[in-house]
Amino acid sequence: MDTINIGRIISEKRRAKGITQEELANYLGISKPAVSKWESGQSYPDILFLPVLASYFNISVDELIDYEPMMIKEDVRKLYHRLAEDFSKKPFETVYEECEGYLKKYFSCWYLQYRIGLLYLNHCALAGSPNRTQEILDRSVEIFRLVERSCEEVSLAKQAMQLKAYCYICQQKPVEAIEVLESLNEPIIQTESLLVKAYQLKGDKDKAIVYLQGSAVASLNILLGCSVDFFQLYADSPERMDKYYDIFIKLVDIFKVEQMSPGGLYSIYLTAAAIYVLQGRKEKALEVLEEYAALAKRNAGKDFEIRSNDIFDNLETYLKSIDAETIAPRSSEVIWRDIKNILAENPAFKPLEGEPRFQIIIRNLKEVWKQK
Repeated sequence: MDTINIGRIISEKRRAKGITQEELANYLGISKPAVSKWESGQSYPDILFLPVLASYFNISVDELIDYEPMMIKEDVRKLYHRLAEDFSKKPFETVYEECEGYLKKYFSCWYLQYRIGLLYLNHCALAGSPNRTQEILDRSVEIFRLVERSCEEVSLAKQAMQLKAYCYICQQKPVEAIEVLESLNEPIIQTESLLVKAYQLKGDKDKAIVYLQGSAVASLNILLGCSVDFFQLYADSPERMDKYYDIFIKLVDIFKVEQMSPGGLYSIYLTAAAIYVLQGRKEKALEVLEEYAALAKRNAGKDFEIRSNDIFDNLETYLKSIDAETIAPRSSEVIWRDIKNILAENPAFKPLEGEPRFQIIIRNLKEVWKQK
């Protein structure tokens, strides 16, 4: 993190000017120990001395202070994951107040603002009450709107708009979400696919393969992400629902998605099972939930980081090349807690409570929680 470096600047400029601390102190009409404390970082000059010092060293006040309220991306990511971990273990409001402090301190660091908005979005369910959850979502919208309007980095501004729309969806505000998203609805040109061709022409096969795999995985994730919407929109057609469920599960198996990132698979099973309950097909719902529990058991104790597999063996290289985040946006503790509790707490599965197989699934998930 960047801090105020005025002491270092004073020391450097004084030495460059060839004067002692005592000579500078005499010029300013203060004691030599005061200058010494400035240069060692024990104290700062009074605000009235700033223009005098800047003029004396022939620099601007901004240069004298040498302070930019910014954090590099790597530090922002480390902070994000530390705060995500804190949300899983400490009182929500305690961590929230710390986040607000960072937002004030680094007001113009748009990447940090964006990430804390994302942090709120991913942890608002821990806020303690439905009303407080809505307030946190409102705060996220406020942050994303600020990033969208102020950030000069186009891609980050667009991501902020997309997440703002997602907040509206979480708040059951479809009109607002549509208004935001339709303004972003532009023809998609996949940069990765063009890079594949460019590197092929250049004769750099290794780079072409890296971007080819990255493009393929990105497309696969988009397709699998559509599964939930397919299930929900075809809930009134059992035959079509079965067809789409089989297709998506085959895709997961063919491309060995579980080896890369099992975290995204839980929502596929949960949504499908909820739709089967809605259709009155309890046996099918229980079959899918058993797959859900088996997935959790196979991955007990593992984190939720994205990894290469034997099909996409250059995925990690690709993610590093685009400076992408590979760690899950919530702490493993929170994710595993949701995996364990969601069946018992979700009213969609209430009709299954009397089923012995459902009780076994609940017990198995509790055992997985102990193993993780």
